[in-house]
Amino acid sequence: MLDLLKIEYKKLIPYSTFWVIFGLFFLFTPIVFYGFGQVKIDAFPIDFATMYKFPNVWNNITYIASWFNLLIGMLLVILICNEFSFKTYRQQVIDGHSKADFIISKILLMSSFSLLSTLYLFIIGFFFGSFSGGEAPFLTDIKYLLIYFIQSLGYMSLGLIMAVLIRSSALSIILFICSIFVESIIRLLVPDNLAQFFPMKIISNLTPFPSPGGVQVANMNGVITEAISLNTTLIIAIIYIFSFWGISYVILTKKDIN
Repeated sequence: MLDLLKIEYKKLIPYSTFWVIFGLFFLFTPIVFYGFGQVKIDAFPIDFATMYKFPNVWNNITYIASWFNLLIGMLLVILICNEFSFKTYRQQVIDGHSKADFIISKILLMSSFSLLSTLYLFIIGFFFGSFSGGEAPFLTDIKYLLIYFIQSLGYMSLGLIMAVLIRSSALSIILFICSIFVESIIRLLVPDNLAQFFPMKIISNLTPFPSPGGVQVANMNGVITEAISLNTTLIIAIIYIFSFWGISYVILTKKDIN
């Protein structure tokens, strides 16, 4: 499996789009995070600077980083579609690699992207938390980093389906983005107890909206609700991710190698 990942990075390292997109993630995540902590609203009793402190920093930094999951998902779509456009997928099959190897290599690539992003968030969170202090050890609530890892994998796994199905970068990206918005529209038309189990709703809920100081946020009706626990959400998200991988493999086996 490591050989498959090495092949992926040999193709990836010279590719400027990869460096640009991850560069944007690395640059803007700490900037946006710092900017939010500097917000001051008169008559609002919460000090936003507490978002830097342990243990709040872990939920806060992963929530901010989750905004960039769509960008990283689009990167994966582009990379996979390039395999079809430049016939590298076809050449790999001719050289003896199976279609399963193709999916496995993309899963390994996605996992490495998620791991790289998660480690970077740990560095940012530890840096801000160390300088800001807090009332809890820095490992408290560090589970949000693992949850972010799963979430970013979920977005890319959806992108995997779109890329394998469409095989055109532009159309796949459009479908990738539209599928998320279409799901949000469909959720408005079904009961809440059903809508909360939709795939991208589950995956996006992995990094819940945090409030400074750990204060709970009420919904539009002023009622604090938690229909699904975070642990349950995590389990369902993992099931969806594995399903996305399986669907991608089935789609790939049903289409020719051209």
